[in-house]
Amino acid sequence: MLIKLTDEQNAWLEKARSLGKDVLAPRAAEVDRTGRYPREGMHALRDAGLWGMRASKEYGGGGADLLSTVLVVEELAKSCPSTAMCFKMHIEASEMIARVHTPAQVEKFVKPLARGEALYTVAGGETSGKKGDDWHPAGAFSAAEILPDAYRLGGVRKSYVTSAGEATHYFLMVQAGADAPKGALTPMIVERDKVEWKKDGEWNGVGMRGNGSSPVYFTGDVPKENRLGNEHEGGKALGVVMMPVVALTYAAAYLGIGSGAYEIASAEATKQYPSGARRLDNPVNKRRMGQMSAQIEAARSLLHLAAKAGDEGRVKAPIPYIQAKVMASETSVAVTSELMTMFGGTAFAARLPFERYFRDARAGMVMGLANDEAYPMIANMLFPPQRG
Repeated sequence: MLIKLTDEQNAWLEKARSLGKDVLAPRAAEVDRTGRYPREGMHALRDAGLWGMRASKEYGGGGADLLSTVLVVEELAKSCPSTAMCFKMHIEASEMIARVHTPAQVEKFVKPLARGEALYTVAGGETSGKKGDDWHPAGAFSAAEILPDAYRLGGVRKSYVTSAGEATHYFLMVQAGADAPKGALTPMIVERDKVEWKKDGEWNGVGMRGNGSSPVYFTGDVPKENRLGNEHEGGKALGVVMMPVVALTYAAAYLGIGSGAYEIASAEATKQYPSGARRLDNPVNKRRMGQMSAQIEAARSLLHLAAKAGDEGRVKAPIPYIQAKVMASETSVAVTSELMTMFGGTAFAARLPFERYFRDARAGMVMGLANDEAYPMIANMLFPPQRG
């Protein structure tokens, strides 16, 4: 680690490392095998004060900065990527209420968040809901009817909901009013016990098998006091307030998958077998381990520097955040793929957990901010389209 950490940052890191080793890692294989939501792990994170780590100390939260946050997410992902992803989505979904809130929302949302009484997630993406179209983006958001004191959700179907049914609070965006301009979205918090909700199927993914991701229908009235920021300005708020934690925690989660697999490989590669041989005796394997270490440290350095720059208010455009996300996810895919090859039949027979990390890593290319969307975003910020 090339950045010197403060005592507080080290404390967050050590707390996450201990939780990962003692609580998450022993359950990770079962979570993957069964696809069961990792409640025990998430409750342990809650009890350790991690659910409220981004909430202000003024309201009883941890007041953690971006660098501390990515340190925690990476460390958790080393042990159980599914649990880390559920936690990451909680941090992402609660970010806006932690940063942008009314006085009434402090009592209703921020203080309970700080106390670990609320589990948040993002209810993102929409599809038509028609057969065969479950996962293809619809390119539009549902319209919510505007009532005098509420927004009425008429069976809004959100396609990508991590911790579906488990979360107590859902961050989602809608088109407020049928005549709202396209792209003028309104963000709000939907409380699970105040509306009707229904999962549309169960998650059975190739990787990240314990994150409980499913489409969810939401029906009911959401009080206007649950709105975050101004009506129709959700896109702007998302970019300014949420983008740093969205992109950086994705980067940290996927980097943790690669670095976690590498740590296991480091121990296994140096073991001496009864024959007296070690995997590192093979010069090709030694080269692989050296190359992977460089890839991981390069991605980690970019991630840490981007987080530190964000904490210091030096990031004027989200380019470094998005760059960190694509580099971390691609590094994780490259590292876990290389380890599958390096450990050969042992890896493919699942006698070591590399195939699990390999499957989890692949999600980083397509989940959340997909790399195919992220690279054009970077290019458009570097080279703005010419007008006229």
